[in-house]
Amino acid sequence: MLSFSGCVQPHVTESVASVSVLEGRRYAKEVEAQSPFETVEIRWSEAEDLMEKRNRAFIAAHLSYQQATQKKPLVSELTSEAKNAVSASFGGVLNPDALLRSLAAPATELPKQLVSLGKLKDLSHQIEKSAWENAAASVDAEIKMREEKVKLHRLLRIGELIDTELGRTENAPPPPSASEPKLVGAFEAWRASLRSEREKWLAEVRDLFDAEYHDVHFVRDDSGLPSYRDASHPDLGEWQRWCRLQRSMELVRELGKAHEKSKPAIPGTALISNKFADMTQGEPAKPATVRNTGSVRREVRSLVQSWRMMKEAQQKAGRLETAEQAASFDSIARVNARQKIFKLRRDEIEHTRVVWMLDESCWQ
Repeated sequence: MLSFSGCVQPHVTESVASVSVLEGRRYAKEVEAQSPFETVEIRWSEAEDLMEKRNRAFIAAHLSYQQATQKKPLVSELTSEAKNAVSASFGGVLNPDALLRSLAAPATELPKQLVSLGKLKDLSHQIEKSAWENAAASVDAEIKMREEKVKLHRLLRIGELIDTELGRTENAPPPPSASEPKLVGAFEAWRASLRSEREKWLAEVRDLFDAEYHDVHFVRDDSGLPSYRDASHPDLGEWQRWCRLQRSMELVRELGKAHEKSKPAIPGTALISNKFADMTQGEPAKPATVRNTGSVRREVRSLVQSWRMMKEAQQKAGRLETAEQAASFDSIARVNARQKIFKLRRDEIEHTRVVWMLDESCWQ
């Protein structure tokens, strides 16, 4: 026993040492990844890939989505649910020997078989309930993943906007301090405001990527979501494109509730009755509407309102930018104009963020 203990202790020490080396290397790699002393430069397309690997909310939602959409063999589902739903084993119900016993002693055996067969309808109901729950979980997870991606693209646009405007104040010739002190004050206040906005933006970037970056510079490429600046009159009634995911979320939940309230049917009876209806009526029965009128109206209003406010911000900013071509800040009016343009372009991004969530063409 003593010799055995003497062998174990070095083994434990060696295991701790080897694992410590591995974990230490992971630590050093993560410090480098978070780049606490240098500016990180990331292309827009690379940013999305990196976010999917580092963002904890996205990772959790992606795992939930995979689990909810993973196909489960019907046999294993039946086996699992039968343990709770059927008193006799499912195999025993269909076993020839069990059927012979029921014929030999119908007074005692046949009631057992009937109880088990009757509970098959509860079994079917439970499996379908589980399927509805998985469908709801998959839609919820998909919405969460989309939300995190929209957060990223919003930050990409806002960061570009702030850096462009801040660069304009840094590169423009400063106003003459002696002759117009009010102008100097307005200019310095505007530049300080932009610097403050960038600090807030950088804090959001750090949270999204779960990294304490020293600083981040995103490089635009062609991977960004659409700006819609050239889109004037899209078909907002194209229901397969607009609001599908939010509508699916509500439909899945309502249909799941309806199934929960419905009476379970013995497996196969619903299929047979539907086929019979097709043959006698000549066409399949139409499904009943699930959502109320107010819900549909809110969905449409949300989309139309976000689209209208986005286009209004684009148009107002475009007109001001056309009128404001000079690069210098030689008057308070010019400083005010740049502030208005910045606010309008930021409002545009916030309204576009809502449209991105509702537009399926962004996610195909």
